[in-house]
Amino acid sequence: MYRGVLTLSLCLAALPAAGKDVEVDFASCNTNPQQSCQQAFESISEDLVAAIDYKAVGPAEATGLTGFGIGVVGSYVPVDVDADWQQATGEDFSGIPLVGLQVTKGLPLGLDLGAFYSTAPGTNVDLYGAEVRYAFLEGSTTAPALALRGTYSVVTGIDSFDLDSKSVELALSKGFGPITPYVGVGYVWGTADPGPNVALEEAPVEDPKATIGVRFSLMLFEITPQVGQVGDNVTYALRLGFSI
Repeated sequence: MYRGVLTLSLCLAALPAAGKDVEVDFASCNTNPQQSCQQAFESISEDLVAAIDYKAVGPAEATGLTGFGIGVVGSYVPVDVDADWQQATGEDFSGIPLVGLQVTKGLPLGLDLGAFYSTAPGTNVDLYGAEVRYAFLEGSTTAPALALRGTYSVVTGIDSFDLDSKSVELALSKGFGPITPYVGVGYVWGTADPGPNVALEEAPVEDPKATIGVRFSLMLFEITPQVGQVGDNVTYALRLGFSI
């Protein structure tokens, strides 16, 4: 019988055991175990990479040397195959929520830097990420902004489990007074590594991504809802913040 036990501290608010580690146990896989357990692990990895992929939640326009923004960002990613999470955790698991803080800073020559910190509510799982954005077209009242974004995200606080993601994205936005809609397309590369003590293979994830959102500005205050797609996963995000 194939047996692999992971402690995957990603229990999140959707689980009844909030505040505790979730034990991902493949000991029950007794029918063609290697294939079925590896497939479940790969499915879960797709969900996790979609959840941790950097969500810029903002337009493509360059903010300039004096530009600065800060906001609270919440995101939610429904899991793709409930049965795989049920098999792995023994719990009903519908989605992955995260909440955290995001900052951006403008630089000369159309460059912007961004960073964020998020946590899975009720757990010790933390997520850190950063972005570099270069605006080929910086944007104005009459012209759209076009930018290339590179990002990296990594998870900490998961015992015997390494998880990270990288992405590139081309983003386009155009402001119309206080409303700035934006879209983006790109690609995500992620890796879920169960570590040397688990009889599962590393699960690489490579998926296209797309985002659409709109920023509503009222003086300095901003509300930005965003919907995206990473592989088969739909992603939802909301930013509340301000910028100058």
